[in-house]
Amino acid sequence: MNTFIEYFKYSKDHLLVYNSVAFFGLFTFFYLLFLLASKKIPVRNILLLAFSLFFYYRLSGLFVVLMCFIAASDYVIGRIILATKNERVKVRFLMLSIFISVGSLLYFKYTGFILDLINAIFQTEIKAPAFSLLMPIGISFYVFKTLSYIFDCYNEVIEKPEKNYLTYLLYVSFFPNILAGPIAKARHLLPQFNSPTLITKDSMSRGFFLIMLGIVKKYLIADFLWNNFIERVFNAPTLFSGLENWIAMYMAAIQFYYDFSGYTDLVLGISLLLGFEIQNNFNRPFLAQNVTDLWRRWHITLSTWLSEYVFTPLNYSLRKYKKPGAVFASILTFVISGLWHGPKLTYVLWGTLHGMAIGWDVASQNWRTYWKKLIPASGYKFISIFITFHFIAFTIVLFDAKDIRYAFDMYSMMFTKTAVSLFGQWLGVYWSEFLIFAGALFIHFTPSSFKETLIKRFRNLHLLAKALLIFLVIIFVFQFYSAETQNFIYLKF
Repeated sequence: MNTFIEYFKYSKDHLLVYNSVAFFGLFTFFYLLFLLASKKIPVRNILLLAFSLFFYYRLSGLFVVLMCFIAASDYVIGRIILATKNERVKVRFLMLSIFISVGSLLYFKYTGFILDLINAIFQTEIKAPAFSLLMPIGISFYVFKTLSYIFDCYNEVIEKPEKNYLTYLLYVSFFPNILAGPIAKARHLLPQFNSPTLITKDSMSRGFFLIMLGIVKKYLIADFLWNNFIERVFNAPTLFSGLENWIAMYMAAIQFYYDFSGYTDLVLGISLLLGFEIQNNFNRPFLAQNVTDLWRRWHITLSTWLSEYVFTPLNYSLRKYKKPGAVFASILTFVISGLWHGPKLTYVLWGTLHGMAIGWDVASQNWRTYWKKLIPASGYKFISIFITFHFIAFTIVLFDAKDIRYAFDMYSMMFTKTAVSLFGQWLGVYWSEFLIFAGALFIHFTPSSFKETLIKRFRNLHLLAKALLIFLVIIFVFQFYSAETQNFIYLKF
């Protein structure tokens, strides 16, 4: 009995994450109750809210209170903003929302970083409060969710406020996307919570297929590549040859994509089983022909959020400067993106480089149009994809490296100590990792219609055939399972 009670208590050593057996066991029990309650909207929403709050409590403990407080403040502020016609009052409450939400994010995520900078500059020894050194999981994501509601209320994109606080809290805490997105906007998700549940054969089939796909991406590809090769190189780049650093860089780009897109497939699948749709985060990003195109394909909900609420207002305020203003707005937006990911110099540099690359896309538009006329379309497309992919891969080194020194150690090894002749020896040792990597790369470049065809065929299978296929996939994938399996990358943000 005590063991059973302990299961429901928060423990930092036993977190309830999506890719755990405990979560799938608990979700199965919850899902049966959900199906019984799905016809009654208030009961369904209360059940969803209870599970979402419990899920978040098992991950962040009493920080669930902070999330409820931020949700409550923005719920009230949203109602006030939409109720008043006084522009000054609207602006004051908008600023109050930003102060509370962004202030909480800065305090819990960046206090140590800010104080370290102050101590370094002024030679002081100011210590951060112990409580501020504990970062609530998912705070970067749910703060952006609730801020988007306030911005939409202020801009009158949302014309009527949510009247039920519990429904609004469900939007903020909805367990499939509370930890690492996708960052659903209130104008898309709240109407679904206020509508009858629609669970169809198609949505259930698609949901189960995406869950299977997410598991395959996570365990068979992302974790296998990370645990068996990539991590070793990133932890000690100077102990490996330049060639191995190159291979680790390419694999890291693929691993990062499959980890995050695997997570996204998993939560999209869970949402569909519940009868809700949230936006996908990926659209074959390695087919991007420039960095602007990349951010239409990679982490789509974050890039959309930044574009709508940061870049567009900045660009509008700098419109008299024309292209230089747009370039500056691009760079500043992605510096903010880098900082949003975490208080590390590598993230800031990564964001700055992406901002500069998008600035280059803006500034060089006429020049690129000129060259596009001179080069055959297929050749221009190949060159563009090749250059963009290598930009992604090189900047992923910064994103994944422990610190700036490790990143530059990798770059140094790649450009000074590369011997292609060693590839045969490397392949003899890491042939299975290479096959997984090559297969993952091939799958990414297959037409998107191929995935839809597989989903349709899965949907048309008999129920027993579906269950057998799911069972076989899980058994096969767990042959690659490691006790050292990693949490999804974006859970740390």
